[in-house]
Amino acid sequence: MEKPTENVNETKVAMEAEKQKETVIDIPAMCSSSGNSSSYDTDCSTASSTCCTRQGEHIYMQRDPIPASPLPVAGGDEDLGLLKYEHRKHWPWFILVISIIEIAIFAYDRYTMPAQNFGLPVPIPSDSVLVYRPDRRLQVWRFFSYMFLHANWFHLGFNIVIQLFFGIPLEVMHGTARIGVIYMAGVFAGSLGTSVVDSEVFLVGASGGVYALLAAHLANITLNYAHMKSASTQLGSVVIFVSCDLGYALYTQYFDGSAFAKGPQVSYIAHLTGALAGLTIGFLVLKNFGHREYEQLIWWLALGVYCAFTVFAIVFNLINTVTAQLMEEQGEVITQHLLHDLGVS
Repeated sequence: MEKPTENVNETKVAMEAEKQKETVIDIPAMCSSSGNSSSYDTDCSTASSTCCTRQGEHIYMQRDPIPASPLPVAGGDEDLGLLKYEHRKHWPWFILVISIIEIAIFAYDRYTMPAQNFGLPVPIPSDSVLVYRPDRRLQVWRFFSYMFLHANWFHLGFNIVIQLFFGIPLEVMHGTARIGVIYMAGVFAGSLGTSVVDSEVFLVGASGGVYALLAAHLANITLNYAHMKSASTQLGSVVIFVSCDLGYALYTQYFDGSAFAKGPQVSYIAHLTGALAGLTIGFLVLKNFGHREYEQLIWWLALGVYCAFTVFAIVFNLINTVTAQLMEEQGEVITQHLLHDLGVS
């Protein structure tokens, strides 16, 4: 009867021995094989548990899972570089150079053809190769070169101050090429618009380009309002200036009879068409930091408006020029016939 008791005791002893051998210990993720820091002989592996031995016993030590390092996003460095490239600052070379050229040419004209008083208009010769003349539309450079001539010091100083004040911030942010395109588009639109509406007017001054810069501010605010610190202030300054200047131009054009005796009149048509070119070209070429969906529609609308007005003005000038030449030739023929009939040779 004692044998079953012995078997039971042996079974209990064996179970206790197995429990001692299969002790589970939680350890950190890094395990050390150094004899100084631990008495365990450890086989370090990437598995979730490690089997170690101590005095012939097996101990299963649980290892904390190693957190996976985030994988690098494809193209992340390129996107960051592109973002820095778009937000880089530029030197305002175009505005500075064009202002210096305009001042130099006016000073040369003032020196070679001095007026009686400082504020009086400089007597610009009608046969100047720079002035825009409606009877010489085929000389295409005149549609741009008239911007280098000005009526007086006030006319020049006004344009220079405004284009420096409003042009430099735009060029610093958007670059020389973009602002140069906007400025020249405004100059070209100013002469085109004048040739259509005021077809008998000679034109001087850079007001078309200046108003293009002003309108480009409106395009910039529309595209990048959320990314600008003082968008409302810029918008207010542009609106106030344009309202005052345009009001003065309309007043001198239609209500101030004595203004004709003071010198050349302000061409408000050049201002308006220059502003239209600056607004539309601004939507086309200025940087867009928001990239909203509806702005693609604005881009195409601006392109259509600019192309429509430009093509119409160019065709009008071509037809008008050809018609004027034909009428002049026919007039000479009729005159010769009349002189012949009268017996005058």
